[in-house]
Amino acid sequence: MTRERLAASVVFTPTDFPHHTYVPRDTLHHERLLREWARTSTQIASVSGPSKAGKTVLVQRVIGKEHLITVSGASVRAPDQLWERVLDWCGEPHTTMASRTDTVADLAGKEHNLRLGTSGTGVATRGNSQTTTTGAELLSATSQRRGLPQVVDQLANSQYTLLLDDFHYIPLAIQSDVAQQLKDAASRGVRICVASVPHRSDNVVRALPELRGRVLAVDIDYWSVKDLLEIPRMGLEALRFSVDAQSLTMFAKEAAGSPQLMQSICKWMCDELQIREALDEPKAFVLDAAKRRAILEVSTFGADFRTLVRALIAGPRARPGERQSYSHYDGRQGDVYLTIMRAVAMDPPRLAIHKDELTKRLSELCKDKNPDGASLVRACLQLGQIAQSTNAAHSGPSLEWDDQDNVLVLPDPYLLFYLRCSGMLEREADEANAPDITQS
Repeated sequence: MTRERLAASVVFTPTDFPHHTYVPRDTLHHERLLREWARTSTQIASVSGPSKAGKTVLVQRVIGKEHLITVSGASVRAPDQLWERVLDWCGEPHTTMASRTDTVADLAGKEHNLRLGTSGTGVATRGNSQTTTTGAELLSATSQRRGLPQVVDQLANSQYTLLLDDFHYIPLAIQSDVAQQLKDAASRGVRICVASVPHRSDNVVRALPELRGRVLAVDIDYWSVKDLLEIPRMGLEALRFSVDAQSLTMFAKEAAGSPQLMQSICKWMCDELQIREALDEPKAFVLDAAKRRAILEVSTFGADFRTLVRALIAGPRARPGERQSYSHYDGRQGDVYLTIMRAVAMDPPRLAIHKDELTKRLSELCKDKNPDGASLVRACLQLGQIAQSTNAAHSGPSLEWDDQDNVLVLPDPYLLFYLRCSGMLEREADEANAPDITQS
């Protein structure tokens, strides 16, 4: 009997649970903590970790995808809406109608006295006939969903877990009410896990101080290069081919601590090498610089930040010639916004860059002079505001400026990857430097 060969798209799964390339990271005890919580605890589990760092995959691994009810905080605009989302998942109708039909029978008897016969002769006959009248009465009642009580009835002490993803996307004004209801549901046997990003991981606790001591904290950090390299190690072994260590290490560094991004790069690497399924015979590949760049660039197609990046490098509205231009060592030039974004994209890849390091990068990028400290801070503040206003509704900004600590933060590793590997910044700089033929 021939065994079916694994497909590359099944081995590397950036948008699904990685059955063939799951990395346990046992030394961090995340799974052990969650398994113990799932067995015995009525606490709320709070899983905190950076964007695309594998929070949902970790919970799926412990609970089982088929037993997980996931609700995004972005979809909760009112406290009761959380339970509506859960009941939607359960397939509960919004309105239930119950009806009953009653049949009523009316029996009536009548006596008939007839005299039959010829004249002078009479015979009396007594008869009885019966008629039936039937009527139907329809009784109906309508019931609505009952929100939290109905969820408790269905899920308490069951094998199902409610995962409230991105709690911080819930409007601040209702977070306290939602947290109070989460506490109530958990105390009544509903298993609840809340996921959030690191710098907002205590939102659920701040929203309701009573939850202190009732929350199990599980903190996930960005993945190390060593951990990320486990993904291609397992995946390539399953597909029966190998790639040189230098190329894989480069890909792991570009993944910026994100296992999801590493899965995506590996998937596109298979596509570039035209490997659709496991090979019959093992094969080794050594990638040159051009092949690596091609793989990384095609991998950015799944992380299209063109609109945001164009808005960032354009900056706020300004009159022509109002902004100072800076010359770069590669012969390109740009204003303060394009120059800062090119500095963010420089080596080494970092998701958080302090003002001092950013200043150093600008000195390495710019030939003559670079933006001074005041200009840099003003521009970074503007970049954060642009990122906030450009993102789609309910999705957090992919770039933020921490004015207190003077740090430019890229919460989404995909944005850093796009800046570094898509070639868009270089193309935009070339276009900005191109001569204006309309003036000739």
